[in-house]
Amino acid sequence: MLSWSKHFILILSLFIVCLTYAQDSLSIENYEFEPDKVAKEAVSKIVQYTGLTPNFIVVSDKKITTAIAYLKNNKRYIAYNPKFIEKLNDKTATNWAAVSVLAHEIGHHLSGHTLPKNAFPGNELIADKFSGFILFQMGADLENAKAALSAIGHEMDTTKHPPKTARLEAIQEGWLEAELLKDVNAFSEKKYTTSYKTKFVYQCTFKNDENIYFVDEKDNVIWYDNYGKPIIIGRKKESANNKYNWIYNYLDNFYGVDHKGKIWKETTYGSVFIVGEAKLIKKSKKK
Repeated sequence: MLSWSKHFILILSLFIVCLTYAQDSLSIENYEFEPDKVAKEAVSKIVQYTGLTPNFIVVSDKKITTAIAYLKNNKRYIAYNPKFIEKLNDKTATNWAAVSVLAHEIGHHLSGHTLPKNAFPGNELIADKFSGFILFQMGADLENAKAALSAIGHEMDTTKHPPKTARLEAIQEGWLEAELLKDVNAFSEKKYTTSYKTKFVYQCTFKNDENIYFVDEKDNVIWYDNYGKPIIIGRKKESANNKYNWIYNYLDNFYGVDHKGKIWKETTYGSVFIVGEAKLIKKSKKK
């Protein structure tokens, strides 16, 4: 038989092993389940503030980098990467960052942007503005509404998205609009107005994109939200290629505009095809 001291040491060793295993299990649980809890609770609360009944299926997917909205079998899905949610919370020290990302994806769903080939810069700004609007309703200040994009905007600005400055402006616009509407009678005389004084030179449209973009006399590419608020998303640039009159650019997207106003896209494989049209805006004659 074991002596009392050896018996005690054996029990102590087993206790330490069990304690270590429990700590390991706890860390795994926190990693695997905490992001899921945060994501699902956030989506539920966001939908609450829209007045709608929650009907989104929230799933964890390590194959995506951030979060996406999509339709499958006529059901609305929001997928997120748990490492991304965890990183957001760690880097910003607030759950509002994850809420803003998920609100952006809900904005896509509610705006009908989850159909194929609908990832256009105007649509991204619409979802950003919804995110800012809903976060004000939920009690976030402006800094928290911008937290995710401010902290790791480089990871959230894909080639389909407008630049970070435009996205932050859209979030702020949504937040300020919600603040403006707070405690305001819907039929009061108070109106949301804005003006943009520069003149436009071109009106640009793209295939499968319902948004209209303008190029002003300062070579800014402008997108208007539904209230007529202008947001700069890109620039008109000179072309080094003689077959193009000028270049339409935002982030890493470059489109050649020929002398007839056709907008061309060149792929890395050498393919060239028409993706849109830039119409010269005629100056109105003064009477």
